[in-house]
Order: sequence, then structure tokens, then C-alpha cells
Amino acid sequence: MVNTLSRSNSHKWGLVIGATLFLLLIIFLDFGEQFPHAGTMAAISALMAIWWVTDAIPLFATAMLPLILLPLSGILKADDTAHLYVNSTIFLFIGGFMIALTMEKWSLHKRIALTIIRTIGGSAERIILGFMVAAAFLSMWISNTATAVMMVPIGMAI
Repeated sequence: MVNTLSRSNSHKWGLVIGATLFLLLIIFLDFGEQFPHAGTMAAISALMAIWWVTDAIPLFATAMLPLILLPLSGILKADDTAHLYVNSTIFLFIGGFMIALTMEKWSLHKRIALTIIRTIGGSAERIILGFMVAAAFLSMWISNTATAVMMVPIGMAI
């Protein structure tokens, strides 16, 4: 119970400190006419950093703050900001995570781990060799990033 209360307090303090620092930086930080948006960008960065560290709001919500704050502050247009989030690398990670989650849902990661142990053997060296072979096999058809993400639940099953 004490842990829950202290965690809740850190969330509240994170919200207050982040918002206060954000406002103070916007009001008092000025880099002159050469960099008109630098102070606002520093304020947004500080707000996001504090909210990430304190987990004041969920991490995904903090990550979405630039979609709102950058267009509102005039740093970037909404289309330009959204374009930064729609990147092929981001979708590569999302696809790899979706494959890994699907593997976990249907316990495929456990089956693969048991098959590796059954085929290669139970010693630590052989298990590592089995993982290397499995990763190399998967990398022939899917990206290395997706392979790494898929190997995590398999490794956790052992």
C-alpha cells in the first residue's frame, strides 16, 4: 500500500513539476530572433523528459505530446509533425512486436524453445548455438529487427 501511495505521489509531483517548468521555460527562456522557437522546443523537451522519468502520464501519451504541442506552438505544421510519426522504421518495429505478441498468445515461443532444447541439447553452449541458428534461420526471411524482437519471448521461455 505504501508503494502504491508513493508511486501515486511521484506521478502527481511529476505532473506539477513538468507543467511548472514548461511554463517557466516558455515565459523566461528566449534565444533571440535567430532561434525564435528554441525556448519553446526546450520547454517541450523538458516537459516530456520529466513526464517520462516520473511516469506522470502513460509513456505513449507523453510520446504523442509533440503531435499537439508542436503545431500549437508554431514550430511545425500538423502535417509535418504527423509525417515524422509515420516512418517505415516505426512500422517495422510495430510489425515485429505484433509477430512476437502473436507468438506469445499461441505459445509458439514455448514450442520453439522446447524444440531447440530437444534438438540441440540442454547445455548452455548448445542452447546458445540453437538460438543463433534459429535467429539466422528467421533472418533469411524477415528483417533482423523483427527477428530480434521475436527471439525475446523464445529466450524468456527458457
